[in-house]
Amino acid sequence: MYNNQQVLCFILARGGSKGVLHKNKKLLNNKPLIKHSIDVAKQTKYVDEVYVSTDDVDIKEISLNSGAKVIQRSDELASDTAVYLDAVKHLIDSINVQENSIIVLLETTSPIRTKTDIENCFEIFDNQIDCVISVTEVKIHPAYMYRKENQLLIPFDDTKKLKNRQEMEKLYAYTGSILLTTKNFLQNQELIPFGGRMKGYLLDEASSIDIDTPLDFDICEFVMKNTE
Repeated sequence: MYNNQQVLCFILARGGSKGVLHKNKKLLNNKPLIKHSIDVAKQTKYVDEVYVSTDDVDIKEISLNSGAKVIQRSDELASDTAVYLDAVKHLIDSINVQENSIIVLLETTSPIRTKTDIENCFEIFDNQIDCVISVTEVKIHPAYMYRKENQLLIPFDDTKKLKNRQEMEKLYAYTGSILLTTKNFLQNQELIPFGGRMKGYLLDEASSIDIDTPLDFDICEFVMKNTE
């Protein structure tokens, strides 16, 4: 509970994966990838229940053995073209979620986050905002980026003149590691990350690693083994 509000943690983990085969149940630093997210959610003092949405029997077993509750996801909501937020809404519809509940979304592909990180997001969440999202500082400013046009490189943002990196405005990107919001706000959204009134919780570079490729997986494992 947080401020007398029910707190539910949602973790979505389908069986299929293009970048890394069977990614969510693949061992990372000696335990399945999904278990990292379940374990940190279970350790977080404000979280009342942890729910996993999956279509995979092995992920279901791992989740149940780790203390999470499991909601069966349809093949349609687990396809490569399925919209993440649709699966989140399906999970809400499948369980008893109170109207004023707080929902924490943890993506399995961002496993380097701590219970302190999650709890700190609660500390900056209040009724003046709609959500808190984890962010990381952008290393490459859009002013240094290009797009292709007729085989030529065109500045992505030609309204800015190049400056030294230290002079550029700091920008931030959503990491997917932590998203904290309310049921009522979430149900009216179409995309993640949301619009509305947001606050960002800054994660360091290591905690912002997102696993999308085999190289990402190896880097994440290296970081975990060398920061224990």
